[in-house]
Amino acid sequence: MVTIVACTMRSAYMNNVFANYNRQTVKPKEMIIVLNKNDMNLKLWRRRARRYPNNQVRVYKLPQHYTLGKCLNFAIAKAKEGIVTKFDDDDYYGAQYLSESVNALKAGKASIIGKTTSYLYFEETKALMVFRAGSELGYQRSVKGGTLLFKKSVWRKVKFPENRLVGTDSEWTRRCRKKGYRIYSVSKKNYVCVRRKNVQSHTQKKSTKRYMKYCKLVRYTNHFTPYIS
Repeated sequence: MVTIVACTMRSAYMNNVFANYNRQTVKPKEMIIVLNKNDMNLKLWRRRARRYPNNQVRVYKLPQHYTLGKCLNFAIAKAKEGIVTKFDDDDYYGAQYLSESVNALKAGKASIIGKTTSYLYFEETKALMVFRAGSELGYQRSVKGGTLLFKKSVWRKVKFPENRLVGTDSEWTRRCRKKGYRIYSVSKKNYVCVRRKNVQSHTQKKSTKRYMKYCKLVRYTNHFTPYIS
């Protein structure tokens, strides 16, 4: 079983959360969604989740003051045995995204799988770019938080930190390394981190211009999906 965990504070991304789940070809799969803002409509999300049979998608709501780490630990505790992966609500996960990471884990590459090199799409400039080029298919100190994949047994040994407002994922991978777990970066394919024009709506509030300095241009486009798989 592969359990996708999606924590969100943004009602506007409900369709994106479900579309990313639907797209994944890995089976069996399930999804646990945690709503982390007081004014979010739990009934609306649960109504959408009921479209899936056998309680395949479950939605919970936690108080807004709960940190990301606390939300993640809550969700993972409810995941079935097997593999857990973390999806961000506003990014794009292609159909073969999970397959690659699951195969790397099953092949014994490492206890934690993810992407260090990844595609970034800047909505403001319509630029598809590569971030941290050259860090594919190898062992790394960290991977992007929205691409983490690991066995639930790893989480039992190392829980996500619940006292941090930022850097939750990087602190968790640091603690995992300290415990001796290795981290493997798969290819950049089938995933895009989407940067909105309003950078203040992101946890990482670096300006578009400054962020792009760290990236390599692929192309300017209104539709990035043909170029990422």
